Amino acid sequence: MQLTTLLLSLTALSSLALVQAQTCTTDEDCSLNGICAPQTHSCLCDAGWFGSDCGHLDLAPATRWTGYNHTNYTDPTYYNTRGNSSWGGQIIQDRGDPALFHLLVDQFGHGCGLSAWRPTSFVARAESRTGPQGPYTWVQNVTGSFRHNAYVHWYPAEEKYLLWTIGVDVADPSSCKSVSKTSWPNNISVAAASSIQGPWSKFHITVNGTNPAPFPVLSASSHQGSDAIDSRIALAAEDLKIYVADRWDAAYKLVHTTPPWNTSDYSPTWTEDPFVWQDKRGHWHALAHWMIDIVEKKGTKYPRVGAHMFARTLQGRWNFKLHEAFNSTVAFTDGSVQTFNRRERPKVFFSEDGEMTPLYLVTGVQPLGTTALSYTLIQPIGSAWKEYEKRLGF
Repeated sequence: MQLTTLLLSLTALSSLALVQAQTCTTDEDCSLNGICAPQTHSCLCDAGWFGSDCGHLDLAPATRWTGYNHTNYTDPTYYNTRGNSSWGGQIIQDRGDPALFHLLVDQFGHGCGLSAWRPTSFVARAESRTGPQGPYTWVQNVTGSFRHNAYVHWYPAEEKYLLWTIGVDVADPSSCKSVSKTSWPNNISVAAASSIQGPWSKFHITVNGTNPAPFPVLSASSHQGSDAIDSRIALAAEDLKIYVADRWDAAYKLVHTTPPWNTSDYSPTWTEDPFVWQDKRGHWHALAHWMIDIVEKKGTKYPRVGAHMFARTLQGRWNFKLHEAFNSTVAFTDGSVQTFNRRERPKVFFSEDGEMTPLYLVTGVQPLGTTALSYTLIQPIGSAWKEYEKRLGF
């Protein structure tokens, strides 16, 4: 009887702990990815997110050889015979042809791999006629070397595309030898074009930094249904430093310095490669490469790799919960599961209906057992992507 009573007591305590863990009082307790229901004090998560605090991406199985994966490419006319590696990109739906999707991707030239990203990286454009998941086929080189950290988006204030990179214009590298970061200064640059096919303007240097994460600012009137177009640009950089400019080629002002939880490398809150967006409520979010496994496992880069940060305003206070938003283990539609050595450079493709529902996660991945080959993986999120593709006829 005493043992039974003890077990019942432990069960009750476990249940109480679970309830307490799921209790919320503000929307911040729901990672601003949902709302805290006042009746139940539990989080009602937005589509594409799950968990007691809505802090985890609801990733669906990916399909093999979609995305931009040409690691088995052996055509010596351009890529040499060692395969074609890439490291993440940005999905863009064609504005004139909704069934055509573009992927601007960081690609490494001449068969070189991820270990030679500096100086062989350049920006390429690929296309898919089979839906936003791809597979994508190379169409054109957008830049020469060295250009990296590519991010492209539509800028409604001037009806242009903006292409952001780090880099410097150099002669096409003749080998896969890596170049030290001290040899070239970091800078975030932006170019503009009226068409995703180009031609692109000369790159304009915005700030000293790396890993650009720009996003057009939506004013309060925009969220209230006004037709007013805001020309401001928010630009996050490494360590979640955030700048704002009145327009894309104007002066950038620092509005948020490095948060206190990201001021030192090899800390449990060490992150890089932010991707920033503004949600339907006007709140701000960032996904980033969380370096926690490097910290805890002395250089191991997997499996906990994705962090989510959030704030009500660009200026903060930014919040970071110490759990993974996604990891490097991927389930595939063929029933297989693969854990990657590296999974970084997260970017999200959202619905176009104003709800900002996440539909696809784009990351650069590197399989276990290699230090060179890498490719760009596109993985569906939640279930809204199914209806999205159905409406497009896929």
